Amino acid sequence: MEQEFKLSVYEIMQDPNPSGRTSEDGSPAGDTIRKLILDNWDKYEKVSVYFDGVMQMTRPFCDEAFGKIMEEHSLEEFNDKIHFPDSNDRIVKQLNDAIKIRMKIIKSKKEREDLAG
Repeated sequence: MEQEFKLSVYEIMQDPNPSGRTSEDGSPAGDTIRKLILDNWDKYEKVSVYFDGVMQMTRPFCDEAFGKIMEEHSLEEFNDKIHFPDSNDRIVKQLNDAIKIRMKIIKSKKEREDLAG
């Protein structure tokens, strides 16, 4: 297993304000970042995500890129694998908000499925 996969959000998105959930028109979006992380999940000991050049991310982008990883991996796995070496307080807050909301969505969905039997 390789040591570290480095991912620059700005280099991929080419935008200081990344937005968008899906890359349907060919432009990179949140799903682009998520797919890169998940494609490299088992190949590397850690995934380092860099935000140099990023000013602000939209909530849908954060949810799609990072929150939806919670659908495949636990919060503990996420915290063990993904690192944000250059994130500032604003970015950390955006990431935390996206993950909290996604975890609530997953919990609600599971509760509905349990009730449906």
